[in-house]
Amino acid sequence: MSLRMIPIKPTFQKMERLSRDLARDFGKKVSFVTNGDDTELDRTVVEEIGDPLVHMVRNALDHGLETPAARVAAGKTEVGSVHLRAYHQGSNIVIELHDDGRGIDPDRILRKAVEEGLVPAGTQLSRDEILALIFAPGFSTAEKVTAVSGRGVGMDVVKRNIEKLRGKIEISSEVGRGSTFK
Repeated sequence: MSLRMIPIKPTFQKMERLSRDLARDFGKKVSFVTNGDDTELDRTVVEEIGDPLVHMVRNALDHGLETPAARVAAGKTEVGSVHLRAYHQGSNIVIELHDDGRGIDPDRILRKAVEEGLVPAGTQLSRDEILALIFAPGFSTAEKVTAVSGRGVGMDVVKRNIEKLRGKIEISSEVGRGSTFK
């Protein structure tokens, strides 16, 4: 078993590089911090977790973090924070991605889901059920389609890949304060 265990550090380093490149492309300032990159996982898990993490980091920088001007207007620092960490919790390994951006607006998600016909108008959903809608195939809240977002491909693939590893995704988000994906 120990022969199959490798640290997640190289994957985290790729995410750090990706965040730097995307921040430059989006005209945003970001402080990307990692913790627990010495956490060891099965080789297969490390290989499979890379693609979902790419989508998650892209979303954090594109949808989550505001532009420096918008952050200052909201009373935040000009530099956004994205935190990626891995740690053991009981017999599980948790990979957590947190940003201090705008958070996920459940009303906006529900409005968009009704517009796209994913949810009938007037349906009452809990906050968690609304947040889970972002994993629906083809669903996107992006205003315009870009090379990074708006195509509706990504979060459904993330969920499918995580479930293939017998994992699950939990979302916590507060509008104006940021989001955490575990």
